[in-house]
Amino acid sequence: MLIIVIILILLLQIIFRFAWLAQKSQECRIPDNEKIREKLKGVITNCQKDLRKIYGETERVLGRRLEAPTKKGVEMAKKLIEMGCNPEVAKDLTVLTLYDVAILIDDSGSMIMGENGKRKKTLIQFVDHITEIYSMANESGILAMHFMNRGGGKVSWTGKSQEYVDHHSYGGVPRIGTALKKKILDRFAIGNGNQSKPLLVLTVTSSAVEGEKRDHLKNVIRDCVMERRGAGKGRDVLFQFTRVGKDPGAARLLRDLDKDPDLGEYIGVLPVEFNLENQLADKWVILRKVLVGAILPGVKPPHLNPLERMKEGRWKWKKRG
Repeated sequence: MLIIVIILILLLQIIFRFAWLAQKSQECRIPDNEKIREKLKGVITNCQKDLRKIYGETERVLGRRLEAPTKKGVEMAKKLIEMGCNPEVAKDLTVLTLYDVAILIDDSGSMIMGENGKRKKTLIQFVDHITEIYSMANESGILAMHFMNRGGGKVSWTGKSQEYVDHHSYGGVPRIGTALKKKILDRFAIGNGNQSKPLLVLTVTSSAVEGEKRDHLKNVIRDCVMERRGAGKGRDVLFQFTRVGKDPGAARLLRDLDKDPDLGEYIGVLPVEFNLENQLADKWVILRKVLVGAILPGVKPPHLNPLERMKEGRWKWKKRG
């Protein structure tokens, strides 16, 4: 009996030892204050240099304005790693502390009719993942969430999307450019004189653009980029596009946006070969691409022909070819 007790005690000691080592190992993997600050500063000084106009053009001002995002980033990384996120991916996701996020959702008929309702189910899951992660970066949640055609939208969104998405009235066609300008850019970027953070706009579509001119979406993005630069705001609006479902028209739209030699620098696209429904099982792979793909060059390869010059006081777009 005594031998059994001794063996049990030894086993418990071994278990506690391994648990202690595992805890210490996880603590070592969590990025500390210095690493998060370095990550955020790198985004501003190397990746998205125009953000210095928002966060400070001197080291002193930049350091002061990074204090709050850095603190929030450390807390965020810890939570993400505890949820099973890879430490490097968690560190990448902390750059969201620098941004406001708005979501524009395709509510055309194809979202509910396509693939026997699977698209809407995937949409709900997708929006909930985004909301959960971004709420770690910003306690106020998603700045704004709007459907393209109907509904008044939501602001400071932190909740679950099931009821909101399920009870919505779907129909019409995806006028992406029209909705992007009217419901997001005019309210929160171009028409927002008090903008204190750069804006990341996430657009989720289930089909190709309809009901507006072919190049209207690109023109809306181009006009926004030009207006922001002209106002001295630089690259304070970035765009990310994601397809729900397998619609080939939506796939062509994303490829066209991603390959655009002028606008591609401002746009991130979830590669069309990613099946969103299946890949959400490994959400960290998808969410890293969706949430920081337009921000970090390590996630999205840089375009070689960005809009980076001004001539005679007016923006000139480099000709193709």
